[in-house]
Formats: sequence, C-alpha cells, structure tokens
Amino acid sequence: MGLPLQIFILGLLTVFFVLMVVMASGHIIILVVNRFFKAAPARVPHKPSDPPPEHNHRKIAAISAAIHSITGGKGKAVSIEKR
Repeated sequence: MGLPLQIFILGLLTVFFVLMVVMASGHIIILVVNRFFKAAPARVPHKPSDPPPEHNHRKIAAISAAIHSITGGKGKAVSIEKR
C-alpha cells in the first residue's frame, strides 16, 4: 500500500472514531438529563375570569365596512382587539 492510501484510510478511521465519540457523548448527556431533571409541568392557558368588555357597535360596523370595501366583500374580521 502506498502512503496516500494509508493516510486516506487513517483519515476515514479518525472521522469514524470522532463521530462515534460524539454520538456516545450525546446519548450519555440525554440519559443524564432525563434521569436528574424532571420535565416541566404543562402550562394551562390562563382563562380570564371577567368577560371581555362590550365593543362599541358603531366602531365594529365601521371596521367591518372598511374590511368589506378593501377586500371587495371577500374578507372577514375574525377578532377586533385594542393594542
């Protein structure tokens, strides 16, 4: 075997070894984290206790009319929120 072929095989074996070390260390890290750290409890979305305030019907009509005229009757307001 020539020197270039030996270097090529040595390089392939080195890359294979390094990838195996990375995979093994990742697996070990996952096992340690799963064993010593508990999963965070699932959050329940906060439900407001008060009903939303009544919207001004004139403002809703004006917004709906603007959406209707801009979209040519194809648009629809899903929600109206003040920011």
